Amino acid sequence: MTKLAAGLTEKQHNMLERILKLSTDSSAVALSEMTEKSIFLKAPKLGVGSLDSIIDMAGGYETIAISVCLIFDGDIKGNMLLVFPGKSAFKLVDLVMQAEANSQKELDEMAISVLGEVGNLVSAYFLSTLSDYTGMDLRPSSPMLTQDMIGAIISTAMLMLARAPEEVLFIETEISGAARKIDGYLMLFTDEDSLKKLLHAIEKR
Repeated sequence: MTKLAAGLTEKQHNMLERILKLSTDSSAVALSEMTEKSIFLKAPKLGVGSLDSIIDMAGGYETIAISVCLIFDGDIKGNMLLVFPGKSAFKLVDLVMQAEANSQKELDEMAISVLGEVGNLVSAYFLSTLSDYTGMDLRPSSPMLTQDMIGAIISTAMLMLARAPEEVLFIETEISGAARKIDGYLMLFTDEDSLKKLLHAIEKR
């Protein structure tokens, strides 16, 4: 396997930032309309990193997290994870349901519904905007929720691919309301050929 040792080129980084800005703005508008409250999404950091570095950044192998996964196919194949470490997912449910802080304490039916809808919305807007900018056909599946250790979640995402990647495109995200901030991580898993094809399409634009 080869590494994208130099990381993203300036053009790839700038284009991905633009795609992120548009998709997070659209997601924030949709979430605000859904809750009738102002909700903001930011993507303060993006890059390509090794699996170990991504796991460390998200909290470490044994940190319990809740993830929303969408598989996509079309011109390239892969999957997207929206990972909420620790209690971030429950904070997000409280925010969307406009409940008191620390009201949500377990992954019950309501939490699964809320997190699935938010994960589907954020991931689908990103893939749609990415498709618009690259001209690629990207077709996402329905969202799947998992609660497990971060190491296990990411290992499972890798096993869904025909060829495991050595590097992952990651985006640190921040969802916030009037007085709450929730950290999360959006990760794009593709095999090496698909990642190179994607970055090449961005570079050509």
